Amino acid sequence: MDFSQETDILVVGSGAAAFSAAITARQQGAEVIMLEKAAFIGGTTMRSGGGFWIPNNRFQRERGIVDAKEDAVRYMVRYSFPHLYSRDAPRLGLPENEFQLIDTFYDRAGEMVDFLISIGALDAIQEINWTGQLQVDYMDHLPENKGIRGRTLYSRNREGKLGYGGELVRQLRAWALDNGAELLTNHQVTEIVRNKAGEVIGLEVLAGEEVKKFRARRAVIFGSGGYTHNPEMMLRFQRGPHFGGCAAPTNTGDFMRMSGAIGAQLGNTAGAFRAEIIVEQVLADPNGVHNVFYIPGDSVLEVNRCGRRIMDEKRNYTDRAMTHFIWDPQRAEWTNMLVFMIYDQRTANLWQGFPPYPVQGQAADHIISALSWGELADAIAARLQALAPHTGGFSLAPEFAANLADTVQRFNQFAATGRDLDFQRGEFAYDREWTTFPPTIPGAEWPPPDSANYTMYPLSAAGPYYAIILGAGTLDTNGGPVINHRAQVLDVNGTIIAGLYGAGNCIAAPTANAYWGGGSTLGPAMTYGYIAGLNAAAEPSKEV
Repeated sequence: MDFSQETDILVVGSGAAAFSAAITARQQGAEVIMLEKAAFIGGTTMRSGGGFWIPNNRFQRERGIVDAKEDAVRYMVRYSFPHLYSRDAPRLGLPENEFQLIDTFYDRAGEMVDFLISIGALDAIQEINWTGQLQVDYMDHLPENKGIRGRTLYSRNREGKLGYGGELVRQLRAWALDNGAELLTNHQVTEIVRNKAGEVIGLEVLAGEEVKKFRARRAVIFGSGGYTHNPEMMLRFQRGPHFGGCAAPTNTGDFMRMSGAIGAQLGNTAGAFRAEIIVEQVLADPNGVHNVFYIPGDSVLEVNRCGRRIMDEKRNYTDRAMTHFIWDPQRAEWTNMLVFMIYDQRTANLWQGFPPYPVQGQAADHIISALSWGELADAIAARLQALAPHTGGFSLAPEFAANLADTVQRFNQFAATGRDLDFQRGEFAYDREWTTFPPTIPGAEWPPPDSANYTMYPLSAAGPYYAIILGAGTLDTNGGPVINHRAQVLDVNGTIIAGLYGAGNCIAAPTANAYWGGGSTLGPAMTYGYIAGLNAAAEPSKEV
């Protein structure tokens, strides 16, 4: 078998998971080549906020915060597997591998951060939110969480402030290249190469028009992203309709296809990290970033086709998106496939420029406007008719207009009293600190002095009023080959596929469908990338 190039470790991808793996393996003395499908590096990490969720991290310990393992693991298990969670059962009710992945993440996540800091690959900082407090988790109110703060970390930029995804990639890339890792862009991996013993020994790669084979003496590590931009996989694997996502356009499920071809066990295939997405924007620009991570403002709510609220609009993006997959057994349709973000001129003014609100005066074709609630209902119905070829003819219920008026009136009563009797909006620290924040207009008085709950404010008695059509979208999918706690890929019989490792969104995520806190994508991705790098570098050389 002829190989174009040879190294100890081949790493596929160039996001946080891939760089964590490559840096770790290189620091252990292994030769490393990174293969990136795109012309640019960074993958979905470049499009992300760049936070990474790390329990029991050094910054918590320095502040005297005790992030006890028993409590943290219970929180993760309860959130990720509520249907299995049993407080007194062995492994809290989970199968062995699922439990080990979470248990190991707690043990190794802080170690990973300390390692990257110690070798100069990462300058990290703890997030302080706009209230001046350490950041809370996304389900801070669950009894298993116990309100622990300070798990969300970021890279620190040159100004000493939070660095986002681009800064994280910059720091990791700089160390990797300065320390001898080779990074090749426009190299699309197409096949996993094995020897007669079934061990992974390399990769077949398409570089432009040329097909090459790369030899990995010790192991191959995939950190190549999910399948957000593969329409066939999205249709066949996901639990319901999605309208796109903010993952890198090259995330088309390559590892799922290639690993499946060699007998890998697949898991969490319907899983994803999700956020609502602006339907009209993503239809016009499928490769852009159009997700709505927060519902900014206070005089704002969401309603479904019946004109009714369906959730606490201040909850986190991945859990809000899950509410879109409600099935109507009489109409045989997804009742909440599309929902409508409703707000008034006050909110449009105060939070202008923070997505999805435009700066006032700027054109925004995805925003529907009208002077009264009845006219807004008519305008939404007309817009849906225009979108019918893309939505299966999804339309408003006949009672939408009447219900919308009632819903707004009920919401306004809640806002006046400070108590949301339907969804408890504002009763959780997450609502108040993550998704409700001061206006973007400098000097604006907020919250109003008479506010009983600053996450809500009555919508104005007079228009104009606005609506944005939202559907479910992904940050990226998070299903794929199942790994063990050593980041080794398992086959359909639960046996290790020798020489093959995975981390990040291309594998069956240890989180399942939960989003434990800010950075729950990158925290496990970097941790299992680190674990993969350590174990791959210790692999023996394999015969061709």
